Amino acid sequence: MNEEEIIHKIRKFNRSYVRSIGLLEKKLLNSDYSLTESQILYLVNDQKKTTATEINKILKLDEGYLSRIIKKLISKSLLTKEQSFSDKRIFEIRLTEKGLKEQQKLDTLSSDSIRSIIAHLNKSDQSELANLFNRIMTLLYKK
Repeated sequence: MNEEEIIHKIRKFNRSYVRSIGLLEKKLLNSDYSLTESQILYLVNDQKKTTATEINKILKLDEGYLSRIIKKLISKSLLTKEQSFSDKRIFEIRLTEKGLKEQQKLDTLSSDSIRSIIAHLNKSDQSELANLFNRIMTLLYKK
């Protein structure tokens, strides 16, 4: 298979997968949040406390855009942003109790979405698919 065929197959998969998991919709999984907002909530939950700089190392967003989203999530009482005690130049971002509940709802919606996508597969095929996704992650992102 030549490079163009490989690229075509990957792009075809990407287009289909993006549609199947609802990433083209304005709000993720019929929730009140965009994909970017949900990713920020996920990352803050995963790290327990973080900074905008740390979030941006992962998401690689325009700094102004990220700042606006963080402010929006703070205004919705989902995040807090407080100056660090140890370094006054750093502002630590955490989930509020409400933010944790919303992030857990998004996590459940996401799991339910994947569950419905793979429901027609038997357990063996589901396991094979999960292993293939692990292989993709290894090939693309682990050095």
